[in-house]
Amino acid sequence: MLAAALAALALYLLVLALAAYIATHPPRSPMFLSPAALGAPMEEVEFSSRDGTLLRGWWVPAENARGVAILLHGYVMNRSENAALAAEMRRWGFSCLLFDFRNCGRSAGAVTTVGHNERLDVLAACDYVANRKPAAKRVLIGSSMGAAAAAFALAEEPDCAEALVLDSCYSSLPSATLGWWRWLGGMPLVLLLAPVVIAAMPIARFNTYRADVGRALRSVRKPTLIVHGTEDLMVHPRHAERNLRLAACAEVRWMPDVGHGEARWSTPHRLYETLYDFLKPLFPGE
Repeated sequence: MLAAALAALALYLLVLALAAYIATHPPRSPMFLSPAALGAPMEEVEFSSRDGTLLRGWWVPAENARGVAILLHGYVMNRSENAALAAEMRRWGFSCLLFDFRNCGRSAGAVTTVGHNERLDVLAACDYVANRKPAAKRVLIGSSMGAAAAAFALAEEPDCAEALVLDSCYSSLPSATLGWWRWLGGMPLVLLLAPVVIAAMPIARFNTYRADVGRALRSVRKPTLIVHGTEDLMVHPRHAERNLRLAACAEVRWMPDVGHGEARWSTPHRLYETLYDFLKPLFPGE
């Protein structure tokens, strides 16, 4: 009996380790859309993250730009996720920087940390824009993982942007992982894989319990817009409610009948109107 119990425990620990490895080494999704395909001018760019990881992206210029939008994609995605938004924001008078996070798209890197190390990529993107357009005001617009990375970056360096948009953002990483397992396989999978967030720590090399967007937002004194779908089954709307409650300076716009990160696909005009109304007074233009 003891041998069988030990064998079962060893098998379970192996399952947790495998799940943690897959979660931190997700497959790279292929490019599927670009601003150029939507008629916007586009330049291939590359720059190094704060820890030296090579990042690749696109620069979309606007004439007489009112500001620069740094567009940040979600988990298991790449810069293509933001191609349509970049083309739209260019029409509003924003230049845009889209790039692939580490271990995503065509950037270097081997480990994904769902926002923690990606914050270094966001800060490097802010550095790139500051060097290219020193006088330009910046806004960080993130989706899911990209939103969390943006919040962590702005909390760490308050001058890296003048405004923040969080689309479908988790509030704390451990609670978000429970939602992901529930979305994939219901409560049985939650009970089975809940400890993965602990098993991932030695792989990701950071304390996953410190990846807390709500706490980070306490120190963010820049205008912050939280956008969240009411039918988000992956990152429950409770995450947005907690972020709003803890944030020093935030407002929320709910996307009715919209799932996780789906507003840009299912109701783009509603999302664009929401973003434009938030940004217009902050970036008045000429």
